[in-house]
Amino acid sequence: MAPVKTKCICELCSCGRHHCPHLPTKIYDQTEKPCLLSEYTENYPLYHTYLPRESFKPRREYQKGSVPMEGLTTSS
Repeated sequence: MAPVKTKCICELCSCGRHHCPHLPTKIYDQTEKPCLLSEYTENYPLYHTYLPRESFKPRREYQKGSVPMEGLTTSS
C-alpha cells in the first residue's frame, strides 16, 4: 500500500476564507511601500496638464483660548 500524502489547505480549497500556513500572507514585500493615501493614485494615471484641485474642507488652525482653564470640577 502506498503512503498517503497529506495535502495542504491551499491545494484543497480556493474559497479565500482559509489561509495556507506555509505561504506568506503579507500584501507588500519588505522593499515595497504601500500607498498610505488611497489606491486611487495606483489605479489611475496622473495627468500632467491638470493639477489636482484644492480641498474644499476649511483649514483649522489651533487657536489658544484667551481664558485660562479653571481647576474646579463638578464631580465630588
